[in-house]
Amino acid sequence: MSRARDIEILTEALALECGNTSMLAALADDLDFELAATKLDGRFADKAEDPAIKALFRKFPRGATGHVRGLRRIQELTRSAKALVLFFCPPCGWQLDFGPDPDEGAEAKCRLCRGTFALRLVNGDWTLDRLAP
Repeated sequence: MSRARDIEILTEALALECGNTSMLAALADDLDFELAATKLDGRFADKAEDPAIKALFRKFPRGATGHVRGLRRIQELTRSAKALVLFFCPPCGWQLDFGPDPDEGAEAKCRLCRGTFALRLVNGDWTLDRLAP
């Protein structure tokens, strides 16, 4: 693959992650933890002498596979262009919906308290700026 194509792929990936950098990093950490825990539980099961403890440690990895699938699915959804950018209104807690793939500076008005907010990108994460009460 050419260097230009590598840069194009990286640019597309970063564009999709725009606004969700911290969330995707946390999901990656959670996924790493689940995968490491699965391996460790298997080792504990191999070393356990008590059959009940052995069975318990064999059961944990089966449950963790569901967590791994769920975390991967959330990562895929978050990276997709269809992922909605949603916040809770800071004063009242109502949902603010900026839709999928908003631009920086996009505005939303809270339907409950009528506050107006704009999206701002800070270090790869969306934040809210309050524009009006």
